[in-house]
Amino acid sequence: MSAGLVQGARGATDDIDLWFETTGDPGIGEAAKDVGGFWYPGSFGMRPPALAGDDIGDRFDVVLRADGLGPFSEEYSRSVEIQIDRIPIRVLPLDRILASKRAAGRPKDLAQIPALEEAIAAAGSTEG
Repeated sequence: MSAGLVQGARGATDDIDLWFETTGDPGIGEAAKDVGGFWYPGSFGMRPPALAGDDIGDRFDVVLRADGLGPFSEEYSRSVEIQIDRIPIRVLPLDRILASKRAAGRPKDLAQIPALEEAIAAAGSTEG
């Protein structure tokens, strides 16, 4: 939902989901270390991957698949670039976030649907 919030959806979220195609990229651990944290890539389905540490806290969830969406490479090709503090970030577009929330079906995901639909409608009324 954090990607929805930066694209104009109203709401709140407890954390930021970071979707990785694979956990094997050494750059993930290097980036975590640069901000005072650590990277645990997981262990063969026994423990999920995690970003943690005193400076990172529990703000990030690592995602390797998303309900209702295609594989990472397919969804990445649909992603949009936004700027946060002049840093380019790739995020899922609102319609793909909505598809994932619907497919997940958890009460906390379903509660976000009206905000996403409103943001999509507002974006459509400003285009053209």
